[in-house]
Amino acid sequence: MKIHLFLLAILPFMICCTKPEKIDLLELKLDEPLVRVMHFNDSLFVGVETVEYPFCLFAEVEKSQKYTFEGIDLSKQKIMFQINSEKLKTDSISRFGGAHIDLKLVKNENELVSTLRNFDAEDKIYGVRIAIEDPSLKSEILKKIETKYGKGTKNPNTDNGLYWNVKKENKYIFFAPDYDRLIILNSTDLSKTCYWDIFNGLLDFGGCDNEKYMKELVKNSTKPEDVKNKPVVKIDKNWNLNNLVTGKSTEDDFLKSPTSKNFERIEEINGSSGEINQIVYQDEYHDFSFYFAANPKSPESKKTNSIKCYSLNDLKKVEISFENGLTAGMKFEDALKLLDKKTIAKTIKNEGELSFANYIIIKNGLYEVSLVFDENLLFSGMFVK
Repeated sequence: MKIHLFLLAILPFMICCTKPEKIDLLELKLDEPLVRVMHFNDSLFVGVETVEYPFCLFAEVEKSQKYTFEGIDLSKQKIMFQINSEKLKTDSISRFGGAHIDLKLVKNENELVSTLRNFDAEDKIYGVRIAIEDPSLKSEILKKIETKYGKGTKNPNTDNGLYWNVKKENKYIFFAPDYDRLIILNSTDLSKTCYWDIFNGLLDFGGCDNEKYMKELVKNSTKPEDVKNKPVVKIDKNWNLNNLVTGKSTEDDFLKSPTSKNFERIEEINGSSGEINQIVYQDEYHDFSFYFAANPKSPESKKTNSIKCYSLNDLKKVEISFENGLTAGMKFEDALKLLDKKTIAKTIKNEGELSFANYIIIKNGLYEVSLVFDENLLFSGMFVK
């Protein structure tokens, strides 16, 4: 009986002293189920982050005690696992801007399964990214990679970037110290001739067909001519859209208007603090978005969250008319002449650059209007903030 009591007494201490198993990120095959390489005890955020790489899903943890790199402790680093998602192979999310972030806190396996299903994503990883800012840590990690795989190939797109094509392990390794990133990918289902991301640029492994490669990355994009049920958009002389006033109209006003049909509400979360940065309503199919400044005290109060900007990334996907006489597809020089004549109490901000620019920025009271022109200098999109 005494022995049993003794064992019961020391059992909690035995459990407390048991250290969680560490995962060496360089040893992963990068085909492991996501649930095997993370802990729900960590703050796990899953979603889209186009500042990293726009055509896959991310699972992100920060300051986890779980990860090492060839014996190097990574408890102070942000770790991002990449997950294949067919739904995200579209250029629409990348056109929301270089820092479009839609990450949601996932607390348990049921929430994880639901999130993966929502994005038509696989349940396994195919890559990992490590954020590294400390120069000494970058140097340590580079030495570990070179010891195991030898000297890398110089990345011609960056000052200090290197990469390794480790064919025997089906791995690509991209060391991008200029942008504080180490990226390791399972190359099995990736292109064998091309690679692109924001931090490394386009790399040619030999025989890269850039146009074909980029088309494959965005193979699920909708062609403008095939878009159906185009929203009707009317822009008044003050650049307000369908009577919604930038800086004044609220989230509640937007939801009560016919314009809000087919929009999805997304909360953009700060990965470090968990606070809501902003609220976005997006109609991904029509490349149409509204951005709302969230009330920091009560972001769910729709009567106090106000429109801070809106974007129409492809005017061919909406039925649009302008009170000032602009038309979708108008030539750059014709738009400039029209604005010179009809823009009242407003200024063209980038006037000195117009000889070589493909955009017009107009100062309109407290906000700016950006008119974007395509490669043929035809009016193709706009952003009001």
